Amino acid sequence: MNRLFVLAGCTVLSVLAFTGCDKGPAVPVPPELSDVEVSQDKIGVGHQIVFSVEDKTMMSGSIYSIDPVWTINGNEILDIYTTYDMVGGKGKYTCYYVPMNVGTMEVTLNVALRFNDAPAGEDEKSVSKSGVFEVVRCDARNSFWGDSVEITMYREPGLIRKGTSGDYIGEGTSSILGISNMVPSVDLTYTFENGGLVRIVEEFEVSADRTDGYKYVADVFDFALRTLETDFAAGSIAGRSVEQLDTDRTECISVANKYRRGDVLTSDEMALLGEGMVKGWVRIVASMSLENTNVQFTSEALPTSNSANMVLTYSRR
Repeated sequence: MNRLFVLAGCTVLSVLAFTGCDKGPAVPVPPELSDVEVSQDKIGVGHQIVFSVEDKTMMSGSIYSIDPVWTINGNEILDIYTTYDMVGGKGKYTCYYVPMNVGTMEVTLNVALRFNDAPAGEDEKSVSKSGVFEVVRCDARNSFWGDSVEITMYREPGLIRKGTSGDYIGEGTSSILGISNMVPSVDLTYTFENGGLVRIVEEFEVSADRTDGYKYVADVFDFALRTLETDFAAGSIAGRSVEQLDTDRTECISVANKYRRGDVLTSDEMALLGEGMVKGWVRIVASMSLENTNVQFTSEALPTSNSANMVLTYSRR
């Protein structure tokens, strides 16, 4: 349920003209509403946005209560995400919302008003206003290329500038769906050129110091890559390639090439692939793209810590 604003006894200026000796109660008049406005022109999935509507004209009559109800695609928004304020006799209605899917949003504000001292059948009035807005996929994470440092840091709190460069670093949750169950946080680097965002890098370390050892490293890489390929390449594996960093490791290279082709690897083969990633024998490089974004996923060997760093790079296309 949305909040009901009770304003018992609040009388607003009447704009009605009265005729003759009619001394009966005046018919109340609801306000005229402005169009639904949104806080940003380009709405991305995961952005917190604010919808707002204002009274264009003052209402008239002795108002008892105001009940504004926002709906988005027919679903009522809880009152904890909405506000109502009256300033100078005119109301302002706001709704805070985070769209989680690409597509069209039909946003409607319905305002029910009840009046005191109104003629019979005239004590309840209502007004409404609707707007249609499009939600699009962000270019990378929750950002668009060209976003300013200010708006980026609002959406990714905690970033700090790295020296005097155009890089801003911090920690956050991975954009790879489901990977947070294995990796709680990732290191982030946001790069700006001429004041606009051009690249985002996510990095996370995967250790082989566990029961399933090197296989675990390959399993995490495989889970992340297949998720990215589903998201950015419709499940295609055509963007995979193998870098042979130690040509003497022919068995590992052979397994890496099987993986590149999409062949199913045995547990022992996955362990060998993971060992090659950790020790720097091979590197799998996967490249994908969307309309505005190039995506690359690969690994960096960290043999001294018996682990591999997984690196996801989004760059402006």
